[in-house]
Amino acid sequence: MRILTAVLLLCSATFFLSGCYSDNNNYLSPRDFVPRLEEQGIRVASVRDLPGAPFKATSGIAIMVAGSEIGVYKYDRTSKVQSERIAKRKRTGRVYINGIPYPVEVHGSFMFMGLEKNRKKHDIIKVIRNFN
Repeated sequence: MRILTAVLLLCSATFFLSGCYSDNNNYLSPRDFVPRLEEQGIRVASVRDLPGAPFKATSGIAIMVAGSEIGVYKYDRTSKVQSERIAKRKRTGRVYINGIPYPVEVHGSFMFMGLEKNRKKHDIIKVIRNFN
């Protein structure tokens, strides 16, 4: 009986803790990322709209942080095609521009690029992981 209780307790804890992590952020827009950065003390110098079309995303923005722009692109995961695109980006960790691979970070419905050259990269990645 003790073993069964311990197993049930362990399964319940695993189920509960796995629910604490979520990447369901499809309801957010790329511009919602800006205040998240600022809340964490990361100064945003400027924001400008970018077309999502080059990456087949629904929308995008460029955010100037620490003298370097990062791109934030949104994919609508309610669309099967968009969901498959963002899943591929997450799986490969890159996108191609004219045949040249560029590293990306993916969290939920969003793809982030331009981080590799930003001196605030690690701070930005912490914000990305909590962008829900």
